[in-house]
Amino acid sequence: MEKVAANDPNSHFTRLGSEPVFKLLIEFSIPALIGLVVQALYNIVDAIFVGHGVGELGLAATTVSFPAMTAMIAVSFLMGFGGNSLAAIRLGESKKDEAEKILANTLVLLIVGYIVSLIPALIFLDELLILSGADEAVLPYARDFMFIILLGGIFQVVSYGLNNFIRTSGYPKIALATMLVGIAVNVVLGYLFVLVFDWGMKGAAWATVIAWLVSTIAVAIFFISKYSPLSFKLENFKLNAHRVLRIISLGVPQAALQLAMAVINVVENNLITMYGQTDPVMGVAGGLAAMSVLSRVGFLSIVPALGFAQGAQPILGFNYGAKNFERIISTVKQAIGISAIIMTLFWLTILFVPEFYVRLFGLDGAHVEYTSFALILYLIFLPVISFQIIGSNYFQATGQALKATILTLTRQIIFLIPLLIITPMIAPSLIGLTEMQSIFFAASLSDITSALVVAAFIFPEVKKLRRWSEEYHPLKQAQELEKLQETAENYKN
Repeated sequence: MEKVAANDPNSHFTRLGSEPVFKLLIEFSIPALIGLVVQALYNIVDAIFVGHGVGELGLAATTVSFPAMTAMIAVSFLMGFGGNSLAAIRLGESKKDEAEKILANTLVLLIVGYIVSLIPALIFLDELLILSGADEAVLPYARDFMFIILLGGIFQVVSYGLNNFIRTSGYPKIALATMLVGIAVNVVLGYLFVLVFDWGMKGAAWATVIAWLVSTIAVAIFFISKYSPLSFKLENFKLNAHRVLRIISLGVPQAALQLAMAVINVVENNLITMYGQTDPVMGVAGGLAAMSVLSRVGFLSIVPALGFAQGAQPILGFNYGAKNFERIISTVKQAIGISAIIMTLFWLTILFVPEFYVRLFGLDGAHVEYTSFALILYLIFLPVISFQIIGSNYFQATGQALKATILTLTRQIIFLIPLLIITPMIAPSLIGLTEMQSIFFAASLSDITSALVVAAFIFPEVKKLRRWSEEYHPLKQAQELEKLQETAENYKN
């Protein structure tokens, strides 16, 4: 494919099929990576504010609130990631008008999905929090936090759902900026509302909602500006059944991942509540507080894989649509390799200085030693996760929704839930862990087993791509055309 002229208004996305893969991968992944790192750091800073301003019960409240927040994010991922994946493929097929219809339909679906999920969440809020592991001491803190979060969730759904369209449009730095401006607002307001004004969990919630609003405004400004290759047109907001089903089907893997995380959090929290009642060191609130630390540091640790998966997605989708199969293989290999190196370096710091991360959250005494060991158990197989995440993401980016969904669910549901239940029953006698420590170790066992399953899917896929690459190679096609012409000439003679 020839390079597009610099003054071509469509060059921001057509270059996905012509410029060097490494250059594109770095350009698109680094902004996503920075945004995710800042987001992860914000989540850590937010928990630090809550831990120092509210205490152990506040940290426990954020843990039991996480499943409901994750389920809300799943709405934006179902529509946003699905729409973005489909739009990238259509752009690769040179169907810009269809990509704009996908963008508009995605926004309508985001709003409808939020409204449908909000009503039952508000009605059954206490029940949801209790189901997530809240006891009588933690429930009031969690209720104060989640009621405000749910009401302002529309801004999170829209900003998260449309952000990736900016990256696919060819503007990864602007996509990053729309995230960073919200995160910066969140950090500043979180400090003021929680530590200065002493508004507790309500202050943390209001800071988050206002930050989402700011990000939504930033995303809207981009799409109504003259710089956006994709724009909203009134006639495109009319939903098309086939298009909607395709968007939803492609968004299922990421939404399933988020919902799986919510289910996993519910299971983990309830197991911690059950085993924490007999744990002499941590207890229930201490165990939930430790889980808050592990989940936040854990998210930070997988950010490289998530960032390169996001950066690779538009490159994979465009080149799959354009039948540039060798570029697809190169993109997957480089994304996995670079992210694995970064994650391994981070993993070494966890192995050697876990206390550094734990002390940030205001825990002290025996809780520090216990949670530090738990952090190692939780992330012991961290380096293999890059292969699992990016390998699964490949299938979503190339429109293979069923395979992507299966691979996503292996790590978060199919393997992890049985391991969470079984490991506390056998690990104490086999390797000397406590029952609560075994809960944390189950996540690592799931990481390694799910990576093996992804390998079973991805290696045959690479062979298929190589075969297709040969079939679609321009030289081979030219040779086949020449043979056909010779045959036709011989027939005439």
